Amino acid sequence: MSPLGRRSTQRTLHLLLSVGLGAFVYSPLRTAPAAVLAVQTVLFPLLVLSGALMWTGPALRQRFRGRT
Repeated sequence: MSPLGRRSTQRTLHLLLSVGLGAFVYSPLRTAPAAVLAVQTVLFPLLVLSGALMWTGPALRQRFRGRT
């Protein structure tokens, strides 16, 4: 996958996860225990991970490119 395609995919995933988090915050789902658990264990960690990979991804790929 080209770097442009990879970044576009990461950006799309990050935006979809943030829409899911926004829908959770501004909907009545905040009171549902299953929804709270799903956000705390799946949605929020994936959102943080995708943001961190977009931020530091190029530097990490460059750093580990030489290692085989």
